[in-house]
Amino acid sequence: MALVEAISGVPDALRGFVYWLIFINTASVFFVLHRAEARWVLAVWAALVLLGMGLAEREMAPRFIAAAAAAFWAPLLVWLIWRNPIEDAREPWGTYLVLLFASNLIAACLAAANLWFHAMP
Repeated sequence: MALVEAISGVPDALRGFVYWLIFINTASVFFVLHRAEARWVLAVWAALVLLGMGLAEREMAPRFIAAAAAAFWAPLLVWLIWRNPIEDAREPWGTYLVLLFASNLIAACLAAANLWFHAMP
């Protein structure tokens, strides 16, 4: 699978962060039955994975995958802030949402930086 090969080729720290993103985004499945926000997170995550797999199979440049990540996560992060679904950060849902938001904000910033540096001549 081209996506797994692409992930395997990155430096260890970045690979660890990618695996963390896979874990934290997939963990939304534990909240899907009770939280509407979890359904949206899972839907965006599934769409991004499918798009990333398709782009990787077509051997598209990494900047296109980064653009997809930024385009998918930025609106979701804004929506999560606007909706403000955290009642208590000490409860499982609140802790999960804080970790999810921080992780995906970092990922979106890295994706935007990737786009910026590839756009420069």
